[in-house]
Amino acid sequence: MNRKYCKAYHLHDLRQFSNWTEEWADQESELSDETVVYIWDDFTVVRSPITLDKGPIFDQVTPEWQEFCKDRLHFEIPEDLRYAYEDPKEQEERKETAL
Repeated sequence: MNRKYCKAYHLHDLRQFSNWTEEWADQESELSDETVVYIWDDFTVVRSPITLDKGPIFDQVTPEWQEFCKDRLHFEIPEDLRYAYEDPKEQEERKETAL
């Protein structure tokens, strides 16, 4: 799946998840609570949404993690961007219905 949306959070908010673990590249130092990180629409966490070659900080995507993101962090795809996740066939049907 192509990633289309991410949202920034302070790391201290994500560290409240009971099964939180972190991975970081060898050249990076440990991240502070105030470090800004990004949750992608696939629920992986990265340090930068632009520099993807460093890999994720967190990629243990479980139903519990997704629930934590939705309930505690209020992470969701904004309504005005949800069209980007629709199947092309659904988009065409929606256009036809609007006419």
